[in-house]
Amino acid sequence: MRKLLLSSSALVAAIGLSTSAMADVSVSGSFEFKYKSRTSDVTADDGDSYSTDNEVVISFTNKTDSGLTVSGRYDMDADGDATTVDESSITIAGGFGSIRLGLDDAADDAFGIDESDLLAEDSAFSGPSATISTNAGITAVTQTNMVTYFTPAMGGFSAGISYVDAGDATTTDTTAFGAKYVAAAGDGTLQINYSNRETDGTTTDTESSNYGAKLTMGATTFLASYSDYSASGEDIEATGAAVKFQVNPSMHIAGSTMESEDSSDVSSGVKEKLTQAMFEVGYTIAPGLSAFVDYNSYDYTGGGSDGTDDDGTITQVTIKAAF
Repeated sequence: MRKLLLSSSALVAAIGLSTSAMADVSVSGSFEFKYKSRTSDVTADDGDSYSTDNEVVISFTNKTDSGLTVSGRYDMDADGDATTVDESSITIAGGFGSIRLGLDDAADDAFGIDESDLLAEDSAFSGPSATISTNAGITAVTQTNMVTYFTPAMGGFSAGISYVDAGDATTTDTTAFGAKYVAAAGDGTLQINYSNRETDGTTTDTESSNYGAKLTMGATTFLASYSDYSASGEDIEATGAAVKFQVNPSMHIAGSTMESEDSSDVSSGVKEKLTQAMFEVGYTIAPGLSAFVDYNSYDYTGGGSDGTDDDGTITQVTIKAAF
């Protein structure tokens, strides 16, 4: 991704201000246009659609005389008529590792790994009232203000931990943790990941864990993952596997499969369940311009949940420009 680099001294001179800290400023962005065709047993989901997924990121970085690196990041969702802030945080880094403060992803997201990571685009199933996991990764959580610490790299090991304070009036504080180890494996590398998040509930705690391994051998990458999620009325386990082959510097092919079940949503012995098989071809048309074709064949059973049974396919074409 190409970035626009600006010197803060030039900016200061341009607007007639003064400052004691000179920072590098980078502006980057990505803009995606998607065409999706879906065959579904659910009438409301059957048919074609267009969508966009765009973002703009402004980053500031300053190196202090004491050796600290201080950076700020402002990530905006550039879709629609209004601009929504996705992430806004400050990071202080040094020999001790790094501390990140503000609105951003938690440490479990940084270290979570699942089969969808080998596919550039997301064509996962979504259905009315479905609560099942759509990948074998850490269960997603809304981004919020938090404190996160990341260790420095220690050989092939690194880790991080986040804490979210929900406020004085509630007891739903969240702690998130993640770690990974990367080691040489023959002519390639083996990466092992673990992540966990736990939220204290007023009556029931919510917990999600993820385990994964990724093996890279030359142009081929293999990945396997497992996750579990427990909450009020939810007891979900998911497994996934994927493979990706880099055909040449401009083209890759990838495929994945996953299955998830909710043991708490059972009706007449039938659990809520989702299986998916996905395939992707990605091609770099020119520097900063890429195209992706994704195909997903899925089968969803609502079981004891409010979800509607659905068996179908999703074909998605994405054009992405990155700056």
